[in-house]
Amino acid sequence: MSDPTPQALAEAASRFAREAGEILMGLFGKQVEVDYKNKAKTDPVSEADRASQEFLTKAINEKFPAHGVLGEEKPEDEEEAKRQGAREVPEYLWVLDPLDGTKNFLNGLHVWGCSVGVLKRGRSIAGAIFTPEDKGTIYHAFEGGGAFRNDHRIEVAKEEKPTGKRIVALPGSYWTQFRPTGPLKKNLGEVRATGSMCYEQALVARGGLHYTLFGVPSIWDVAAGAVIVKEAGGMTLARRDRTNRWSELDSFFSGENTPKDLDAARKWRQSLLIGNPGLVQYIAKHIKKVNRRRLGRKSR
Repeated sequence: MSDPTPQALAEAASRFAREAGEILMGLFGKQVEVDYKNKAKTDPVSEADRASQEFLTKAINEKFPAHGVLGEEKPEDEEEAKRQGAREVPEYLWVLDPLDGTKNFLNGLHVWGCSVGVLKRGRSIAGAIFTPEDKGTIYHAFEGGGAFRNDHRIEVAKEEKPTGKRIVALPGSYWTQFRPTGPLKKNLGEVRATGSMCYEQALVARGGLHYTLFGVPSIWDVAAGAVIVKEAGGMTLARRDRTNRWSELDSFFSGENTPKDLDAARKWRQSLLIGNPGLVQYIAKHIKKVNRRRLGRKSR
């Protein structure tokens, strides 16, 4: 059996994301069961997250049985979670965020998404993001094919420096993670915090957001958005080696850096800057990572 083309993968990802999105829309605004992943009860997982991931996983396994699936939500059964986590990372890996922006979803805010990305040997080659805009919208792309919002081609915003005329998205904890320097001290753009990383990538891809910055995203937050932004003419920069050096994110892992199993792949974390190439390179020159220990000593 021949390998699927990136276009075929993107078409499948779009279909799966659309159907998962319909499940989510059917639960949006209703009372759903909620558990928490931490004792502080700040990281919710709902029956909507689980229903979306269950559908996506089943659909992918039926259509592409030789491919792997890495979803944000682990199986509730511990033995099954261990078994899945020990699987070798395959050539094709579907990376899922079944509901990104769960808190927004649970509080009735229409700012959330469902992200379906496809990696080939660690490189994002196809992806789709469902958002609740206009009763359901699909952002999708495959490597070399351009990026689209439903059937309309999209592009990132063109201004290569921040401006107060454009909206940007920074994490709510931005000031504890990064420090602007030089010209960025006075002009970061008009700042917002949305609470959904995949939604922000979709908005960057269509020029609605000028740029976005992620402090510690997980791989499922950005696997689909990476190829969509790139095909929209944008660039994703990753902060390297715990330094203030940034370089283009070409692959989540490859060669010697390929994780030994899915549990190891689950641990991927890197700060990301996303926007048009000139803009993100400009920002990367004028932003520094905050040393949290130093801030702690200074405050005492």
